[in-house]
Amino acid sequence: MMRYLRKNVRSIMLIIVVLFVVSCFAGYGIRGGGGADGSGASDGARDYEVAVVNGERIMRSRIEADMFQMIQSLGAQAATISDDDYPSLRSAALDQMAVASELDKEVAARNIAVTDDEVNGAIAEIQASFPTREIYMQEMTRAGLDEKKLGETVRTQISRQKLFDQVVSPVSTDVGELNTFYDMMKAYAFQKPEGFKMNLANFTKMESAERARSEIAGGKPWDEVMESVSSDILNQTPYDSPVLIALDQLVGDAESLKDLPLNEISGVTSLTSDDFMIAIKRSKEEVGTATFDEVSADLEQMILGQKRQGLQSQFLQELRSRAQVEILDDSIFYKPEPIEPDPVSGDETSGDIASPDTTPAEVPSEQPGIAPAGDAASPDAAPAAPPEAKSGDSSSGRRAATISPEEMDPDAPVVSEDRED
Repeated sequence: MMRYLRKNVRSIMLIIVVLFVVSCFAGYGIRGGGGADGSGASDGARDYEVAVVNGERIMRSRIEADMFQMIQSLGAQAATISDDDYPSLRSAALDQMAVASELDKEVAARNIAVTDDEVNGAIAEIQASFPTREIYMQEMTRAGLDEKKLGETVRTQISRQKLFDQVVSPVSTDVGELNTFYDMMKAYAFQKPEGFKMNLANFTKMESAERARSEIAGGKPWDEVMESVSSDILNQTPYDSPVLIALDQLVGDAESLKDLPLNEISGVTSLTSDDFMIAIKRSKEEVGTATFDEVSADLEQMILGQKRQGLQSQFLQELRSRAQVEILDDSIFYKPEPIEPDPVSGDETSGDIASPDTTPAEVPSEQPGIAPAGDAASPDAAPAAPPEAKSGDSSSGRRAATISPEEMDPDAPVVSEDRED
């Protein structure tokens, strides 16, 4: 109960973030289950060049490592991945490398710099998100990082975030646009359930929750107390931004909050062995429609987010189109199913002559088995079918990749630096 308020801040910044993971799964037709056809396994112990990205020769081992990193990042959903999906994942990994290469070139072209203080500050935030330094070092080891590599990765992430900030800087909105959207959506999107506006804080340690509760009960301001115990906080709402909790959410350990008097600090509620919550009930809320003032801040962020997503998507597609990618072994990558042409109504055997105003068959916008990736920038776009390589010819066996990039999740963090071979 109330777990939706928690944010998993541990480990998040130590994961080497994979750009395009979600969109590539859709764009390349990832599916769960199914039998293996042998195409997913690595080619024994043999390592060899499988592609060239902007002049850099990419080894099979690097593609495989990045592919399995993608799979690990899926968590429980990784169990749905079969060997049949490996070619699609390899293509996604190759796209990631191509975009990462172009991102670094663009950062250099724009003279974007990152100071040591910025890097050290970000690393300090990472360390502070772990209960102990021991756990932090264990996560570093698990992620295959040392202090030097982490610093390089953080520097790269910050530089790319600065690049994206520049890309989306023209985005804006105004009150008129917000009002229009509110009027259009309020009948079904802004309905409030019966409940309470509440301030909530979740702690990793019981003693920290008890200390915070005691200080607030003694008259210290909520925000000041939260700052003093910030290292042990999982999640908290600023005092001026209470959240609406519906009555039907107050069950189990949190049911006692229903009877909590307004503006009094609650006792400590133990949700799990490492999650201890305190709360202040600020107001009673009846069923109704949220006012524009109540939702305008969220509306603004939503609209700005959609616009930023569109700009980011266009920018990333442009970067992917710039990248020079040559595939040397197309047997391990995704190959779209061939599209059978529609039969022509008038052919030579029948002797019929097609009418001069006959409309040619419309080319499908989606290839069989490929789902469109998202709805922000080109909702019907699908990867272009790459030309088939001719067998038996070492020169013609190489082909230029023509796989189009798909949109990036706008909430995802910027991709980290490519791993070393």
